[in-house]
Amino acid sequence: MASTKFTFKKEKSSSPFDKDHIIIKLKGKEVGEIFNEFPFSIRLMVEKTDINEDGNPNCTWKWITLTKKLDTLDSAKEWLNLVADEITKKFTLHLND
Repeated sequence: MASTKFTFKKEKSSSPFDKDHIIIKLKGKEVGEIFNEFPFSIRLMVEKTDINEDGNPNCTWKWITLTKKLDTLDSAKEWLNLVADEITKKFTLHLND
């Protein structure tokens, strides 16, 4: 089992037309989100290797979407924690307050 562990927080949508937001946290800081609809996908905030790599020198991080798609929210959370060590070795996650 991974020694790195993500936690999750559900933020209720203020609109009946929008889905709740599932926030991914590491060490109490926001690092990404799970899209709360089928197929469930995961987006992470990662530090850029080059400040100009996406044409925006005003921000030190960017969003990436993992290619893995999952059938349920619970399976997305479980999978993310299974590969947490690999993710934190491959990417420098941006810890957002």
